[in-house]
Amino acid sequence: MLPYIILSILVRLAGAQSGGKVLEKYGKQVQLSPPTTSSYQEWFDSNRVHSTRNNTNIEDFKTQLRRSLENTTAAYNSTFMQQLVEERQRYLEKLNEGQFINDQRRLVEELLDPNFYEKTVHPRKDYTQPTRINLSMSLYQILDVDEHMQSIEVNVWMVQHWYDEFLDWNPVDYGMINRTIVPYNQIWIPDTYLYNSEELEQKKTESLMNAQLETGHWSQKKNGAKVQLMFPAIYKLSCRMDVRWFPYDRQNCTFIISSWTHDKQTIDYWPLSSQVNLGNMARNDEWEVISFEFVRVEESFKCCAAPWVMLYAHLVIRRKPLYYMINLVIPTSIITIVAVTGFFTPTSSSSERDEKLYLGINTLLTMSVMMLMVCNQMPSTSTYVPLMSWYYIGIIMVIVVGTFLATGVLAIHGQKHYNKPISDRVRKLVYNPVVEFFILSPPTSLIDLWTEFGVISEQRHSTHLDPLLVQMDPVTAAKMKALRKNQYRMSMDTSQARSVKKQKMQRRCSLEWEFLANVLDRILLTVFCGFTFAVFVILVGFDSFFTVHTKSAHK
Repeated sequence: MLPYIILSILVRLAGAQSGGKVLEKYGKQVQLSPPTTSSYQEWFDSNRVHSTRNNTNIEDFKTQLRRSLENTTAAYNSTFMQQLVEERQRYLEKLNEGQFINDQRRLVEELLDPNFYEKTVHPRKDYTQPTRINLSMSLYQILDVDEHMQSIEVNVWMVQHWYDEFLDWNPVDYGMINRTIVPYNQIWIPDTYLYNSEELEQKKTESLMNAQLETGHWSQKKNGAKVQLMFPAIYKLSCRMDVRWFPYDRQNCTFIISSWTHDKQTIDYWPLSSQVNLGNMARNDEWEVISFEFVRVEESFKCCAAPWVMLYAHLVIRRKPLYYMINLVIPTSIITIVAVTGFFTPTSSSSERDEKLYLGINTLLTMSVMMLMVCNQMPSTSTYVPLMSWYYIGIIMVIVVGTFLATGVLAIHGQKHYNKPISDRVRKLVYNPVVEFFILSPPTSLIDLWTEFGVISEQRHSTHLDPLLVQMDPVTAAKMKALRKNQYRMSMDTSQARSVKKQKMQRRCSLEWEFLANVLDRILLTVFCGFTFAVFVILVGFDSFFTVHTKSAHK
């Protein structure tokens, strides 16, 4: 079927103009009908009468038809190729005559002609005079600040201006073209380099594309064409991190920009503006830019007689402490206050305090893990201790001291088993109006025992009398007190009374030591919670209470 389709297409091409085809068959010309059918078989059936009259079979007819069509196609192809060659010849003639070269192309070709311009030559006709490079920079984004590796990665847009005396032209000769763009690698460009870059290969940090030329023909100074080289760059430079006041620290990262091979006698760098442009900077959630300024410095080195011009761009950034307050400081303070409260709370119904020691050990381990998280974000230094480390050291000391004091209070509480009352001096310290008003009052049962044993006076005990005695008149109350005292003295003469007295003494000793332990718990709880809260307030408001200064990398 495929030969039929090909033959049908060739027949259509052959009969496109005349509507039919004249074939030579056995010395006779035969007019065939136009190939209006879509296949050779249909076309052959429509012209079957010609084959019948001349007594020819279908194979001979196919052969003769194919030869005729091949000759026609070859003639058409020969004509087309001849026309193509003639058209190409006419195009080359017009190209040689310059009909397709506009003023822009002619300007670029003549400016960069190797016979007149050499890109490795200094762009001053008087080579003893330096070329002034005006440099400006725009900060686009702070990509990363690595405190542990002490480096910073930023995305900046660099712009350099200078004048090239060998690239000037008269706009009148080039259709009043005052500005054009040329590839950067075909003209002279300064070898500006970032000295403290961590990437030594400059092609990996800077994306150079094209340079813009502006004629200096209309200028009175006649300094040549103004060259403007603009390119984006991603710089990763070393920056000494000072995390002394972390997380309220400010970092001063300095960009050291200069030529690597040319001193001041060849290239003289000047900042186009003292401030780096921050108008297009993308917002950073962790750091805030305080300032970004240029400083021009001339430095002398032992290798060279002439000084070198260095541009120092000081980037001062301040950390936003909210993340660390929410995720580190507040949870740590809450855990510490809960642990301290657990240390110095009253005993349980079983009068056991052993769980407090386990709580202190678990809290200490928690603080150690959180401090390790902070240390992983800070550089390894032995020069100073960061503020956050001081905070965690203080919290750990609170937990350690609280654990030891809880152990001491536990030992004091255990003295109740020895049936030995506390001394009068200690009792006066824990039982006085100040302690009773601000800290803790002794239980009524202990006051009754102290009164019964004559430890405290009746006047001191009057505030803790039974409600029934308070409601009586003074005479009746005095009689009741005297009767109770006589009954107590009479009861001391019997053996049963001595046993009761012994039990009361044991009860008194137990209550005294428990009261002393509770008073110490309440005092220590107040002191440690107040200290923890004070440290928390100072750390949260540190930026408002104190001023953090940054040291410049260059003096």
